[in-house]
Amino acid sequence: MTEVTLDLDLLINKALFQRIKEQTSLVENLFHRLANEFTQKELLKFHSNSKGSKVSKGHNLENSPYQVLDLLREFDEQSGFNIRVLNWWGHGFFMFVYYGNLTAEKYQQSISRLKTTYMDCNHLSPWAYGQILSKHEAYSNSDSDSIIEKAGFLQFFKQIMPDPNFNKTYELIKKEIRFILENHY
Repeated sequence: MTEVTLDLDLLINKALFQRIKEQTSLVENLFHRLANEFTQKELLKFHSNSKGSKVSKGHNLENSPYQVLDLLREFDEQSGFNIRVLNWWGHGFFMFVYYGNLTAEKYQQSISRLKTTYMDCNHLSPWAYGQILSKHEAYSNSDSDSIIEKAGFLQFFKQIMPDPNFNKTYELIKKEIRFILENHY
């Protein structure tokens, strides 16, 4: 049996933990700034059941910390529509777009435009990020019908490559959110 030891150098590496805290705060500021950019009044124009924006974080998404910005926050299997920006530490930044069954049927043209740059999650759970990101399967309409029948929703994702410059990353994500919202008709 292998002996388990404490990494004492890591445990007392104050500089490392300070850098992690600073980066966590930067991402939180980025997400709050984006949430403020897309007001509830504006979101209601795109989806009448919008519940606004929410920034949240956690420490154990498949063993890694994460931060999330949700816009619209409507996860109903029938009428749902949500845009999620996920910073998953050690994995990257991602955009997820969730459509309930009826919303997906109503916005087929929007979904067709979205599919030009996004991948189908093709999974029965919208929260199984590790499995979703590892699949990277090509989208097909038959897959879409099958997933809607089994899960009651569609979800698409795209990896975002942030820029070291905070303002450039802000503009990049803002532009991506605008693309999703402006094609939601």
